[in-house]
Amino acid sequence: MYNNFSFLNIISGLSKTLNIANQMIPLYKQVKPIIANSNKVLSNLPKIKPTKNNINNSKITTKPNTPIKPSNVPTFFQ
Repeated sequence: MYNNFSFLNIISGLSKTLNIANQMIPLYKQVKPIIANSNKVLSNLPKIKPTKNNINNSKITTKPNTPIKPSNVPTFFQ
């Protein structure tokens, strides 16, 4: 009788677990400071007030009668 918990199945499961851990540990190390400082960021959100954008409403000028080149025709000499 063969058991579902064979040595090869255990080794395969351990290998998959270690591969996942090797991927998650660097991710955790990168995200840990963000999570640690999230309390400070969230406490400062009510202090931020929206401001009006200082956009200059100037007109964009273009050259009159500018010829438009067709995009599907190759240009060999310019």
